[in-house]
Amino acid sequence: MSEPRALLQESVLAAGVMKDYTTPGDPYGCISQVDSAGTVHAGVVKTLPGGNYFEGHDARVLNFVKGSEYKALVVDYTYSPTSSLYGIFDPAANGIWGTPVVRTDTNWDINNPYSIVTNGNDMFLMGYDSQDIIKVDLTTFNAASGNPFFTYTPLAGKEGHGVDMDAVEIDGTLYLAALFINAEGYSNYGNSQLVLVEAATGDLAATIDLNANANSIAIAADNFAYVTSFGGVQQPGGNATSRLQVVDLNASPPAVTQTIGIVTPVTAGDYVDVALVDANAYVLTANFDGSYSNYTYRLVRTTQASLKAGNFGTSSTYSATVPSGATWLLAYDGIVLWFVRATEIYTIDTSVALSSSALTLRANAGLYNATTNPQGLGIDDPHEVYGQLNTAAVVIPAASAAPRAFARGASHTKHAKVMLPPEELEKFKAAAVQAAAAQEKK
Repeated sequence: MSEPRALLQESVLAAGVMKDYTTPGDPYGCISQVDSAGTVHAGVVKTLPGGNYFEGHDARVLNFVKGSEYKALVVDYTYSPTSSLYGIFDPAANGIWGTPVVRTDTNWDINNPYSIVTNGNDMFLMGYDSQDIIKVDLTTFNAASGNPFFTYTPLAGKEGHGVDMDAVEIDGTLYLAALFINAEGYSNYGNSQLVLVEAATGDLAATIDLNANANSIAIAADNFAYVTSFGGVQQPGGNATSRLQVVDLNASPPAVTQTIGIVTPVTAGDYVDVALVDANAYVLTANFDGSYSNYTYRLVRTTQASLKAGNFGTSSTYSATVPSGATWLLAYDGIVLWFVRATEIYTIDTSVALSSSALTLRANAGLYNATTNPQGLGIDDPHEVYGQLNTAAVVIPAASAAPRAFARGASHTKHAKVMLPPEELEKFKAAAVQAAAAQEKK
């Protein structure tokens, strides 16, 4: 059981906020934050340089570490040929993030960033829209020479998409553990693959075949990786082929040791995320209803030992149905476990079994105006931005009065991703392209 710890510094989670996913007339966004005590600062980033109010309709935030400094990469991602705009900020507990270093996808030759790993002065970025991992020099925030650092080779007839990445040390060598899916559009998926890439050279060291349409990876201190996957297209009631797979990265060669399907207490997919908390594992499943208007989710707390044995063992669970909102996340910073549930942000008490009382609501994207709604992540100046979350990431981890090493994964991004059915994704893309085109005409 995890013991409560006295905090010297609250954990801070930042989130991309937007009005909705499909309306071209509401293209704006912002970045807001909440700490683990529930203090909200809405609109910590309302605009990027040049008067850009996230007209790309896709405000997102990713966390990374530069030495001992916590950084936030803020992106206005566009689906049009216009370059996506990046701002590198210094997140602050008081909500004052200061002036960013500005870059574009032209500078870094990557778009739609999904994951970051940092090691010393090297920052490795993975993007969903490409098959490349690129390297950035953190001393200058310019692209390193020799990019792309690594290029993934997709399965025949498929396009490769980077979805998640972590770092792992095996026998004294640091590797990027990069998770790629293989897809034809939004409806036809081949196996996903986890590749181990030497961080010093970019050389491919191993490839592990996994279930289709993987979405997240978590690596434990013993070098076992836990990978969740949809199994194919997201569909009402969950996908029967959704899986949680356990991979032994110490094995020679690395191999899948367990594949867990829809088994008690998980009664339906889809496996969405895993957070590793001490010896325990928190597993999140979530799926749409028939009209795509609600999500039913289940949280399961079990032990990593049980998952390595191929089952959930002795576990506690909590399940609920909430109005549709497509952003979900479990993120543990070494002390605080965050849970992003559609449009709401919670912390989970890891010292007790899962139940409704273990969850504490900290912030809500459906609210704005700090005077009347102190939990509101939305803003109404200079534009109305509230209603949905687009991404979320822990930008400042908690500090504890108890001596404790940095949490594993502190050097890699762990951010929530939008999960939408294919038809909604197409609307989202079309709306964003329309909004970008309208901005260019101004």
